[in-house]
Amino acid sequence: MTAITIDELHEQTALWVRKATEQDPILLTDNGQPVAKIVRVPILPARNPFLTRRLLPGFAQLQRELSAGTESTQAISEMREGR
Repeated sequence: MTAITIDELHEQTALWVRKATEQDPILLTDNGQPVAKIVRVPILPARNPFLTRRLLPGFAQLQRELSAGTESTQAISEMREGR
């Protein structure tokens, strides 16, 4: 693991950040004492939250009714009567 001082980080921040993404973590020291570590953030693949969503029971039921050809005003009126 590479160790650098705070002064070195201030002088060439962009360089050290790039190096941290390309190699092992970089240890940051202050007066010879470790104070921080610069590490690469793992890049997670983008995912579509709609593929794994869970519908609320009421919405799922309404969606089933509407896809079967029920008029939306009728379905909503029935839901309101049940309150």
